[in-house]
Amino acid sequence: MLNRRQFIQRSAVCSSLFLVGCRRMPQQSPYRIFSPEEAGCLIALCEQIIPADDAPGATEAGVIYYIDATVARYFPDTKDRYHNGIASLQAHCQAAHGQSFEALSPTLRTEVVERMETGSLPPEHWETISPQAFLTMVIRHTMQGFYGPPRHGGNRNYASYRMLKLDFPLVVGQNRYSHG
Repeated sequence: MLNRRQFIQRSAVCSSLFLVGCRRMPQQSPYRIFSPEEAGCLIALCEQIIPADDAPGATEAGVIYYIDATVARYFPDTKDRYHNGIASLQAHCQAAHGQSFEALSPTLRTEVVERMETGSLPPEHWETISPQAFLTMVIRHTMQGFYGPPRHGGNRNYASYRMLKLDFPLVVGQNRYSHG
């Protein structure tokens, strides 16, 4: 049986060990399926598809969060396609330009995306998914995340609705029209 003094000493030691352990815990990623490095590449690619100008682009609209949540929840079969496509894109950029995709200048990024679209990238880094198939998938999910309802994780602060000067939030079946 512990006396009060022993109990307090042991409690203090356990509390100290707990606090030290908590400080050493790694930060959790805000993404479900992407590493921070993969997300950085994908954010740069989405921003090539819908860049910011006088209106928010894919980054400000939170498209990466839409893609991450949607792939994790509804399209887990595309998870490997994303991982392989990002790895292939990064491998090409490292081999051709000595940098990751997101570190390239905007002009070089545009050139790489145009070459992905036309299929004119060297095939040695694209063994598991073609550049066109990867780009098409990213474009489709970027558009969904930018233009879709914010409840799905993208279109943060109704970015696309504001850009298009649409009333929001739109609730299908609830819009009232005058027949005048």
